[in-house]
Amino acid sequence: MLTEHLQKLKMAGALGALNDLKSITNPEDFASGLLNAEWLYRQDRSRLRKLSQAKFPLRKEWSQWDQKLNPRIPINKIESVATNSLIDQKRNLCFIGGQGTGKTHCLIAFGTEMCRQGYSVRFFTACKLVNALEEARSQNQLSRFMQNIQKVQLLIIDELGYIPFSQSGSRLLFDVFSSRYEQGSIAISSNLSFEKWTEVFGAVELTAASVDRFTHLCEIFTFEGESVRLRSAREHIQQRRAKK
Repeated sequence: MLTEHLQKLKMAGALGALNDLKSITNPEDFASGLLNAEWLYRQDRSRLRKLSQAKFPLRKEWSQWDQKLNPRIPINKIESVATNSLIDQKRNLCFIGGQGTGKTHCLIAFGTEMCRQGYSVRFFTACKLVNALEEARSQNQLSRFMQNIQKVQLLIIDELGYIPFSQSGSRLLFDVFSSRYEQGSIAISSNLSFEKWTEVFGAVELTAASVDRFTHLCEIFTFEGESVRLRSAREHIQQRRAKK
């Protein structure tokens, strides 16, 4: 009877724990055990769902960071800042530096941890975000798309500055920045310093307004050093030569 009720209530977590809890004779402890198992199950399902909805292109964790590859990156300080407090306070995060210095790794690691803590996260490259905005506008779905973006607690925009946008695309990206100003967190990586963001937004006035809104409540880190990928490739080649 209990199994049937749990199935009808779709309490898969409690159902899965039923056999382990049958030895508990106290009714209150038994009920508490079932509810706790269901709560843990739903928490785990929620975390997995949020990780899926975030659309991360790769799996990256803080624990995977190899400080030896780029000792100039203050990873401990970044981890201490990139926490749920940043999202709760609707602050922003920015990583600026050359290609291959670990910016994307840190963005994904931060987003992954926030998903595990129950926050909604969405990852885009800047190019894909602008393309999605322009496509939504062409299909008369821009308002709906912007509303969905606005609901996300942490919006991650990677590779800002790698590809210039059209005037209309730049304006749409500016609208995203404006809509989230003091309303939701944005985490960005860019290969361009702020004074060069005109290469992204084009017009000086639009660039100034975008930078002003984004940096008002923002933690900024500069990623220095050589490309981790280039360094790893060079070391791999050297190892192969040494074996010959």
